[in-house]
Amino acid sequence: MKIFRNAAAAALITFAGGGLRAASITATVFATGTTIGATAPDSVAFGDGSVWIAYQNGANSAGGVGSSTVARYTPSGSLLGTFSIAGNVDGLRVDPNGLVWALQNNDGNSSLTIINPRTNAITPFAYGSSYTNVPNRGFDDVVFRNGQVFLSETNPTGPGDPVILQLTSGLSSPLQVAPVVNSGMTGTNLATGQANASTTIADSDSLVLTPSGDLALTGEADQQIVFVHNPGAANQSISFISLLGTNNQPIIGLPDDTIFPTAPQGFIYLADTGANTVYRLLVSGLSSGAVLVDVGRELGSLDTATGVVTPLFTGVSPHGAQFVTFADALPEPNTVYGMLGGLLLGGIVYRRRR
Repeated sequence: MKIFRNAAAAALITFAGGGLRAASITATVFATGTTIGATAPDSVAFGDGSVWIAYQNGANSAGGVGSSTVARYTPSGSLLGTFSIAGNVDGLRVDPNGLVWALQNNDGNSSLTIINPRTNAITPFAYGSSYTNVPNRGFDDVVFRNGQVFLSETNPTGPGDPVILQLTSGLSSPLQVAPVVNSGMTGTNLATGQANASTTIADSDSLVLTPSGDLALTGEADQQIVFVHNPGAANQSISFISLLGTNNQPIIGLPDDTIFPTAPQGFIYLADTGANTVYRLLVSGLSSGAVLVDVGRELGSLDTATGVVTPLFTGVSPHGAQFVTFADALPEPNTVYGMLGGLLLGGIVYRRRR
């Protein structure tokens, strides 16, 4: 697939399969790090009408030298402001109150910075004694669920080390956490249907809230997605799926983010770390319950019954990704349908054969 790196150019790609009916993606460049003197876009977040991108700038992920740039944009790509955050910002989320959580140093000496988008105030927070910072453990991502806050923690040393924890202290220093899911776990293998199956997540990464309220944890080097139902409750349960290519063999490449679209159409903001570029993908025709995952050099659709990932958008080095509905991104959604119509009439159409 040809990828256009000019913001004025676009390609319309038609695809089907992997839990999706006939659908299309129109790709345009949303932002580049060069325009703000930054590099390596990674995490993407959306909240209160703004798109937030964390550029890591080569900063050390264990709290050494360097700083990250967190940039705020309108949904159409106009820059609203930038914030310099010490360390490597690998996790970025907007909480229900509109505060932006920038998680620093996912491989050790983690800390948290809160950005208030209304005042532009930056507030640092430190973790307390319940954070196990040895060896090189840190927090990678955060999810907000029914007043609860869950964090993914990296680099477990054994099956008894937690990979998902709950914030128990609230937003006040020192931040305290308690384990919810350990590296070694038992649950249902979605591909085989086997209950009480064992798996291990040795490389925990992104943590996402699904539309049904489950937590979805990416095991990056493990090439798995773990779903946690009723997290932190007495009836908590786990299911998991290993990622496969279309040849039904273990997939090539490492997964990062998982996307759960909440509408048949909308935008996906996708960070291409290697190209120092963020794309805005205009997507239409998504099936109900579609699950997308970026892995290796592609964004693909995940069949959660088999684990097969069908490529949709390739030739990139995707990391952070965020789905935004037309209603949230645009004041006049009809503008998008007009854009689609124009592209269908005059654009370049690529059709993928089954």
